[in-house]
Amino acid sequence: MKILKIDRKENTFSVIPDNLDDLWHLERIIEKNDVVSAKTERKIKAIEEGTKTTKESIFMQVKAERLEFHESSGSLRVMGVIIGGSPIELLEINAHHTIDIEPGKELKVRKKLLKNYQIVRLEKAEKSAGRVRTLLVVLDDEECEFALLKEFGLERKGRISAGKQGKRFKEIRGKGMENPYFEKIIAKVKEVGPEKIIFAGPGFTKSNLEKYVKEKGIKWSAHFEQINSVGVTGLNELVKSGIMEKIVAETQIVKESILVEKLFEEIGKEKGFAAIGKDDVEKAIDAGSVKNLLMCDVFLLENREIAENMLEKVEALAGEVHIVSGKHESGQKLIGIGGVAALLRFPLKWK
Repeated sequence: MKILKIDRKENTFSVIPDNLDDLWHLERIIEKNDVVSAKTERKIKAIEEGTKTTKESIFMQVKAERLEFHESSGSLRVMGVIIGGSPIELLEINAHHTIDIEPGKELKVRKKLLKNYQIVRLEKAEKSAGRVRTLLVVLDDEECEFALLKEFGLERKGRISAGKQGKRFKEIRGKGMENPYFEKIIAKVKEVGPEKIIFAGPGFTKSNLEKYVKEKGIKWSAHFEQINSVGVTGLNELVKSGIMEKIVAETQIVKESILVEKLFEEIGKEKGFAAIGKDDVEKAIDAGSVKNLLMCDVFLLENREIAENMLEKVEALAGEVHIVSGKHESGQKLIGIGGVAALLRFPLKWK
Protein backbone atom coordinates (compact mmCIF):
# COMPACT_ATOMS: atom_id res chain seq x y z
CA MET A 1 0.00 0.00 0.00
CA LYS A 2 1.29 3.44 -0.89
CA ILE A 3 -0.14 6.15 1.35
CA LEU A 4 -0.36 9.44 -0.56
CA LYS A 5 -1.97 11.48 2.21
CA ILE A 6 -3.75 11.09 5.55
CA ASP A 7 -5.66 14.18 6.71
CA ARG A 8 -7.00 13.76 10.25
CA LYS A 9 -8.66 17.21 10.18
CA GLU A 10 -10.60 16.46 7.01
CA ASN A 11 -11.05 12.74 7.92
CA THR A 12 -9.68 11.66 4.55
CA PHE A 13 -6.97 9.41 3.20
CA SER A 14 -5.59 8.83 -0.30
CA VAL A 15 -3.81 5.58 -1.20
CA ILE A 16 -2.68 3.36 -4.05
CA PRO A 17 -3.14 -0.35 -3.24
CA ASP A 18 -0.30 -2.58 -4.42
CA ASN A 19 -1.86 -6.04 -4.19
CA LEU A 20 -4.78 -8.19 -3.02
CA ASP A 21 -3.67 -7.85 0.60
CA ASP A 22 -4.17 -4.08 0.35
CA LEU A 23 -7.66 -4.49 -1.14
CA TRP A 24 -8.53 -6.80 1.74
CA HIS A 25 -7.38 -4.11 4.23
CA LEU A 26 -9.42 -1.44 2.43
CA GLU A 27 -12.55 -3.60 2.58
CA ARG A 28 -12.20 -3.55 6.39
CA ILE A 29 -11.57 0.22 6.54
CA ILE A 30 -14.16 1.62 4.11
CA GLU A 31 -17.61 1.80 5.73
CA LYS A 32 -21.16 2.48 4.64
CA ASN A 33 -21.70 6.19 3.84
CA ASP A 34 -17.98 6.85 3.25
CA VAL A 35 -17.33 8.86 0.09
CA VAL A 36 -14.98 7.03 -2.26
CA SER A 37 -13.41 8.98 -5.14
CA ALA A 38 -11.58 7.37 -8.06
CA LYS A 39 -11.40 7.17 -11.82
CA THR A 40 -13.93 4.76 -13.26
CA GLU A 41 -15.64 3.81 -16.50
CA ARG A 42 -19.33 4.52 -17.03
CA LYS A 43 -21.62 3.72 -19.94
CA ILE A 44 -22.96 6.87 -21.59
CA LYS A 45 -26.29 6.51 -23.34
CA ALA A 46 -26.49 7.68 -26.92
CA ILE A 47 -28.20 11.07 -27.41
CA GLU A 48 -29.07 10.49 -31.03
CA GLU A 49 -31.09 7.48 -32.14
CA GLY A 50 -28.97 4.83 -33.85
CA THR A 51 -25.78 5.94 -32.12
CA LYS A 52 -23.96 3.34 -30.00
CA THR A 53 -23.65 3.55 -26.20
CA THR A 54 -20.06 4.47 -25.28
CA LYS A 55 -17.81 3.93 -22.27
CA GLU A 56 -16.15 7.02 -20.85
CA SER A 57 -13.42 7.39 -18.22
CA ILE A 58 -14.75 9.62 -15.43
CA PHE A 59 -13.55 10.82 -12.04
CA MET A 60 -16.38 9.91 -9.72
CA GLN A 61 -17.42 10.32 -6.09
CA VAL A 62 -19.63 7.54 -4.76
CA LYS A 63 -21.33 7.34 -1.35
CA ALA A 64 -20.65 3.74 -0.38
CA GLU A 65 -23.54 1.41 0.35
CA ARG A 66 -21.87 -1.99 -0.03
CA LEU A 67 -18.44 -3.51 -0.69
CA GLU A 68 -17.38 -6.82 -2.23
CA PHE A 69 -13.83 -8.16 -2.24
CA HIS A 70 -13.17 -10.47 -5.21
CA GLU A 71 -9.89 -12.38 -4.77
CA SER A 72 -10.45 -14.26 -8.04
CA SER A 73 -10.73 -11.13 -10.20
CA GLY A 74 -8.32 -9.07 -8.09
CA SER A 75 -10.68 -6.18 -7.34
CA LEU A 76 -12.63 -4.48 -4.57
CA ARG A 77 -16.08 -3.36 -5.72
CA VAL A 78 -17.49 -0.25 -4.06
CA MET A 79 -21.22 0.02 -4.79
CA GLY A 80 -23.13 3.19 -4.03
CA VAL A 81 -24.79 6.42 -5.23
CA ILE A 82 -23.04 9.02 -7.39
CA ILE A 83 -22.72 12.33 -5.52
CA GLY A 84 -20.15 14.17 -7.63
CA GLY A 85 -17.18 14.05 -9.99
CA SER A 86 -16.07 15.33 -13.37
CA PRO A 87 -16.81 16.03 -16.14
CA ILE A 88 -20.15 16.90 -14.53
CA GLU A 89 -22.06 16.68 -17.83
CA LEU A 90 -21.33 12.95 -18.02
CA LEU A 91 -22.55 12.24 -14.48
CA GLU A 92 -25.99 11.13 -13.40
CA ILE A 93 -26.21 12.38 -9.81
CA ASN A 94 -28.01 9.99 -7.39
CA ALA A 95 -27.76 7.11 -9.87
CA HIS A 96 -26.19 3.87 -8.63
CA HIS A 97 -22.68 2.96 -9.78
CA THR A 98 -19.89 0.51 -8.91
CA ILE A 99 -16.25 1.60 -8.70
CA ASP A 100 -13.79 -1.27 -9.22
CA ILE A 101 -10.68 -0.69 -7.14
CA GLU A 102 -7.67 -2.64 -8.43
CA PRO A 103 -3.96 -2.75 -7.50
CA GLY A 104 -2.25 0.35 -8.88
CA LYS A 105 -5.45 2.44 -8.90
CA GLU A 106 -5.49 5.61 -6.78
CA LEU A 107 -8.48 6.32 -4.56
CA LYS A 108 -9.50 8.84 -1.92
CA VAL A 109 -11.82 8.08 0.99
CA ARG A 110 -13.67 10.69 3.06
CA LYS A 111 -15.18 9.49 6.33
CA LYS A 112 -17.37 11.07 9.00
CA LEU A 113 -14.59 10.17 11.42
CA LEU A 114 -11.21 8.67 10.54
CA LYS A 115 -10.43 6.48 13.54
CA ASN A 116 -7.00 5.80 14.96
CA TYR A 117 -7.13 2.01 14.48
CA GLN A 118 -7.96 2.58 10.78
CA ILE A 119 -4.89 4.81 10.36
CA VAL A 120 -2.75 2.19 12.14
CA ARG A 121 -4.08 -0.45 9.74
CA LEU A 122 -3.17 1.70 6.72
CA GLU A 123 0.32 2.28 8.09
CA LYS A 124 0.83 -1.44 8.76
CA ALA A 125 -0.27 -2.21 5.19
CA GLU A 126 2.23 0.34 3.86
CA LYS A 127 4.99 -1.12 6.03
CA SER A 128 4.24 -4.66 4.88
CA ALA A 129 4.50 -3.60 1.23
CA GLY A 130 8.24 -4.14 1.52
CA ARG A 131 7.79 -7.61 3.01
CA VAL A 132 9.39 -10.33 0.95
CA ARG A 133 7.34 -12.91 -0.89
CA THR A 134 7.65 -15.90 1.45
CA LEU A 135 6.87 -19.52 0.55
CA LEU A 136 6.17 -22.10 3.25
CA VAL A 137 7.09 -25.69 2.32
CA VAL A 138 6.03 -28.42 4.75
CA LEU A 139 7.29 -31.90 3.88
CA ASP A 140 8.23 -35.42 4.93
CA ASP A 141 9.26 -38.46 2.85
CA GLU A 142 5.67 -38.96 1.58
CA GLU A 143 4.22 -35.53 0.77
CA CYS A 144 5.00 -31.85 0.41
CA GLU A 145 2.57 -28.93 0.90
CA PHE A 146 3.19 -25.39 -0.44
CA ALA A 147 1.63 -22.08 0.68
CA LEU A 148 2.46 -18.39 0.27
CA LEU A 149 2.30 -16.28 3.40
CA LYS A 150 -0.27 -13.50 2.91
CA GLU A 151 -1.65 -10.72 5.08
CA PHE A 152 -5.09 -12.30 4.93
CA GLY A 153 -3.88 -15.85 5.63
CA LEU A 154 -2.18 -18.62 3.68
CA GLU A 155 -2.53 -18.95 -0.08
CA ARG A 156 -2.22 -22.65 -0.90
CA LYS A 157 0.01 -23.28 -3.90
CA GLY A 158 -0.27 -27.05 -4.28
CA ARG A 159 0.78 -30.43 -2.98
CA ILE A 160 3.31 -33.00 -4.25
CA SER A 161 3.37 -36.72 -3.45
CA ALA A 162 6.75 -38.46 -3.15
CA GLY A 163 5.70 -41.79 -4.58
CA LYS A 164 7.82 -44.92 -4.20
CA GLN A 165 10.98 -43.31 -5.54
CA GLY A 166 10.90 -40.58 -2.90
CA LYS A 167 10.43 -43.03 -0.03
CA ARG A 168 13.21 -45.37 -1.16
CA PHE A 169 15.69 -42.70 -2.23
CA LYS A 170 17.51 -42.58 1.12
CA GLU A 171 18.17 -46.34 0.85
CA ILE A 172 19.57 -46.37 -2.69
CA ARG A 173 21.04 -42.89 -3.06
CA GLY A 174 24.52 -42.40 -4.43
CA LYS A 175 26.33 -39.07 -4.77
CA GLY A 176 25.14 -37.17 -7.84
CA MET A 177 22.06 -39.36 -8.22
CA GLU A 178 18.84 -37.59 -9.16
CA ASN A 179 15.96 -37.60 -6.67
CA PRO A 180 12.64 -37.30 -8.58
CA TYR A 181 10.76 -36.14 -5.45
CA PHE A 182 13.24 -33.39 -4.66
CA GLU A 183 13.39 -32.38 -8.32
CA LYS A 184 9.60 -31.87 -8.30
CA ILE A 185 9.91 -29.73 -5.17
CA ILE A 186 12.67 -27.63 -6.75
CA ALA A 187 10.57 -27.16 -9.90
CA LYS A 188 7.54 -26.07 -7.86
CA VAL A 189 9.57 -23.55 -5.87
CA LYS A 190 10.93 -22.09 -9.12
CA GLU A 191 7.40 -21.92 -10.52
CA VAL A 192 6.11 -19.92 -7.51
CA GLY A 193 9.19 -17.67 -7.52
CA PRO A 194 9.47 -16.64 -3.84
CA GLU A 195 12.12 -14.34 -2.42
CA LYS A 196 12.34 -16.36 0.79
CA ILE A 197 11.50 -20.01 1.58
CA ILE A 198 10.88 -21.76 4.88
CA PHE A 199 11.17 -25.56 4.67
CA ALA A 200 9.80 -27.42 7.68
CA GLY A 201 8.73 -30.90 8.69
CA PRO A 202 9.36 -33.91 10.93
CA GLY A 203 12.23 -36.35 10.40
CA PHE A 204 15.24 -35.96 8.13
CA THR A 205 13.64 -35.29 4.72
CA LYS A 206 14.07 -31.52 4.97
CA SER A 207 17.74 -32.00 5.95
CA ASN A 208 18.26 -34.34 3.00
CA LEU A 209 16.64 -31.74 0.75
CA GLU A 210 18.96 -29.06 2.16
CA LYS A 211 22.03 -31.21 1.28
CA TYR A 212 20.59 -32.04 -2.14
CA VAL A 213 20.01 -28.36 -2.95
CA LYS A 214 23.57 -27.47 -1.89
CA GLU A 215 25.02 -30.24 -4.06
CA LYS A 216 23.02 -28.91 -7.00
CA GLY A 217 24.51 -25.44 -6.43
CA ILE A 218 21.07 -23.88 -6.02
CA LYS A 219 21.24 -20.65 -4.03
CA TRP A 220 18.02 -19.83 -2.20
CA SER A 221 17.24 -17.56 0.74
CA ALA A 222 15.96 -20.54 2.72
CA HIS A 223 15.49 -21.67 6.32
CA PHE A 224 15.06 -25.29 7.42
CA GLU A 225 13.01 -25.84 10.59
CA GLN A 226 11.71 -28.78 12.67
CA ILE A 227 7.97 -29.26 13.22
CA ASN A 228 5.86 -32.31 14.09
CA SER A 229 3.23 -32.39 11.33
CA VAL A 230 2.80 -32.16 7.57
CA GLY A 231 0.00 -31.05 5.22
CA VAL A 232 -2.38 -28.25 6.27
CA THR A 233 -1.84 -29.18 9.94
CA GLY A 234 1.88 -28.65 9.47
CA LEU A 235 1.34 -25.25 7.82
CA ASN A 236 -0.79 -24.11 10.76
CA GLU A 237 1.78 -25.46 13.23
CA LEU A 238 4.54 -23.55 11.46
CA VAL A 239 2.56 -20.28 11.51
CA LYS A 240 1.87 -20.39 15.24
CA SER A 241 5.13 -21.99 16.40
CA GLY A 242 7.09 -18.75 16.78
CA ILE A 243 9.79 -19.96 14.35
CA MET A 244 8.55 -17.63 11.65
CA GLU A 245 8.37 -14.55 13.84
CA LYS A 246 12.16 -14.26 13.84
CA ILE A 247 12.25 -14.87 10.08
CA VAL A 248 9.33 -12.77 8.87
CA ALA A 249 9.04 -10.29 11.72
CA GLU A 250 6.57 -7.85 10.17
CA THR A 251 3.93 -10.36 9.06
CA GLN A 252 0.70 -9.79 10.95
CA ILE A 253 -0.58 -13.35 10.67
CA VAL A 254 2.41 -14.62 12.67
CA LYS A 255 2.09 -12.05 15.44
CA GLU A 256 -1.67 -12.56 15.71
CA SER A 257 -1.34 -16.35 15.78
CA ILE A 258 1.15 -16.16 18.66
CA LEU A 259 -1.14 -13.78 20.59
CA VAL A 260 -4.14 -16.09 20.10
CA GLU A 261 -2.09 -19.08 21.29
CA LYS A 262 -1.07 -17.07 24.39
CA LEU A 263 -4.73 -16.19 24.94
CA PHE A 264 -5.77 -19.85 24.96
CA GLU A 265 -2.92 -20.68 27.35
CA GLU A 266 -4.28 -18.06 29.77
CA ILE A 267 -7.87 -19.30 29.32
CA GLY A 268 -6.70 -22.74 30.46
CA LYS A 269 -5.28 -21.41 33.73
CA GLU A 270 -7.31 -21.08 36.94
CA LYS A 271 -6.40 -17.40 37.31
CA GLY A 272 -5.56 -16.59 33.71
CA PHE A 273 -4.88 -13.12 32.38
CA ALA A 274 -7.66 -13.40 29.79
CA ALA A 275 -11.21 -12.26 29.04
CA ILE A 276 -13.38 -13.81 26.33
CA GLY A 277 -16.65 -12.76 24.74
CA LYS A 278 -18.22 -9.30 24.43
CA ASP A 279 -19.53 -8.93 28.00
CA ASP A 280 -16.35 -9.97 29.83
CA VAL A 281 -14.12 -7.98 27.48
CA GLU A 282 -16.23 -4.85 28.06
CA LYS A 283 -15.88 -5.36 31.83
CA ALA A 284 -12.11 -5.74 31.46
CA ILE A 285 -11.92 -2.57 29.34
CA ASP A 286 -13.91 -0.61 31.95
CA ALA A 287 -11.53 -1.92 34.64
CA GLY A 288 -8.52 -0.69 32.64
CA SER A 289 -7.09 -4.21 32.51
CA VAL A 290 -6.83 -4.81 28.74
CA LYS A 291 -3.27 -5.06 27.45
CA ASN A 292 -4.05 -6.65 24.05
CA LEU A 293 -7.50 -6.58 22.49
CA LEU A 294 -7.96 -9.40 19.95
CA MET A 295 -10.93 -8.91 17.66
CA CYS A 296 -11.90 -10.95 14.61
CA ASP A 297 -12.72 -8.80 11.58
CA VAL A 298 -16.01 -10.73 11.24
CA PHE A 299 -17.05 -9.50 14.71
CA LEU A 300 -16.03 -5.94 13.74
CA LEU A 301 -18.08 -5.99 10.54
CA GLU A 302 -21.16 -7.50 12.21
CA ASN A 303 -21.04 -5.35 15.37
CA ARG A 304 -19.52 -2.13 14.06
CA GLU A 305 -20.80 0.30 16.74
CA ILE A 306 -20.04 -1.95 19.74
CA ALA A 307 -16.69 -3.02 18.29
CA GLU A 308 -15.48 0.50 17.54
CA ASN A 309 -16.47 1.66 21.02
CA MET A 310 -14.25 -1.14 22.43
CA LEU A 311 -11.36 -0.26 20.12
CA GLU A 312 -11.46 3.44 20.99
CA LYS A 313 -11.56 2.79 24.75
CA VAL A 314 -8.62 0.35 24.61
CA GLU A 315 -6.52 2.76 22.54
CA ALA A 316 -7.35 5.60 24.97
CA LEU A 317 -6.00 3.43 27.81
CA ALA A 318 -2.75 2.67 25.89
CA GLY A 319 -3.73 -0.91 25.10
CA GLU A 320 -2.84 -2.59 21.81
CA VAL A 321 -5.52 -3.43 19.27
CA HIS A 322 -5.24 -6.44 16.93
CA ILE A 323 -7.81 -7.03 14.19
CA VAL A 324 -7.45 -10.73 13.28
CA SER A 325 -8.53 -12.16 9.94
CA GLY A 326 -11.34 -14.72 10.07
CA LYS A 327 -9.75 -16.36 7.03
CA HIS A 328 -7.00 -18.08 8.96
CA GLU A 329 -6.99 -20.46 11.93
CA SER A 330 -6.45 -17.83 14.64
CA GLY A 331 -9.48 -15.86 13.48
CA GLN A 332 -11.59 -19.01 13.44
CA LYS A 333 -10.52 -19.74 17.02
CA LEU A 334 -11.63 -16.24 18.05
CA ILE A 335 -14.98 -16.72 16.31
CA GLY A 336 -15.40 -19.91 18.35
CA ILE A 337 -15.22 -17.92 21.61
CA GLY A 338 -17.42 -15.02 20.54
CA GLY A 339 -15.19 -13.13 18.10
CA VAL A 340 -13.48 -10.92 20.67
CA ALA A 341 -11.10 -11.53 23.59
CA ALA A 342 -8.36 -9.81 25.53
CA LEU A 343 -5.04 -10.47 27.24
CA LEU A 344 -5.05 -8.63 30.55
CA ARG A 345 -2.62 -6.57 32.62
CA PHE A 346 -4.06 -8.11 35.79
CA PRO A 347 -6.64 -10.87 36.37
CA LEU A 348 -10.23 -9.99 37.27
CA LYS A 349 -12.82 -11.69 39.44
CA TRP A 350 -15.71 -12.87 37.28
CA LYS A 351 -19.16 -13.32 38.81
